[in-house]
Amino acid sequence: MVDEGTLATTAQVLLAIGQDGNATQILEANTNIWILYAESELEMETDGKGLVVNYASITATYKQWLASVAAARAAWHAINQDQNNWDLATTQSKLNVLDSIYQAGVENLRKEDVIARMGL
Repeated sequence: MVDEGTLATTAQVLLAIGQDGNATQILEANTNIWILYAESELEMETDGKGLVVNYASITATYKQWLASVAAARAAWHAINQDQNNWDLATTQSKLNVLDSIYQAGVENLRKEDVIARMGL
């Protein structure tokens, strides 16, 4: 199967999920869906700046940063969808860290100077 998202890859999502992800969380068909969710959410958060559509225009440094933000959000969806393979404290810790990465990314994406430096 081929990655269907633009901002992150399945491999990046798997790294964000971390060790011992269960079969549901690491299934590529699922990670592709969660990447698309993350991309949609980022697009909504940036008020339609065209992160995916204008991906080719984004500078290389920002592409890697966007990948980390999108992968964190996709991993958040994966863990949130099936929380049964870790104890509650580990699950909540993972969800909190991933959400913090995503929220910090969104905060930066709302700044016009960051959008401009990205090439959008």
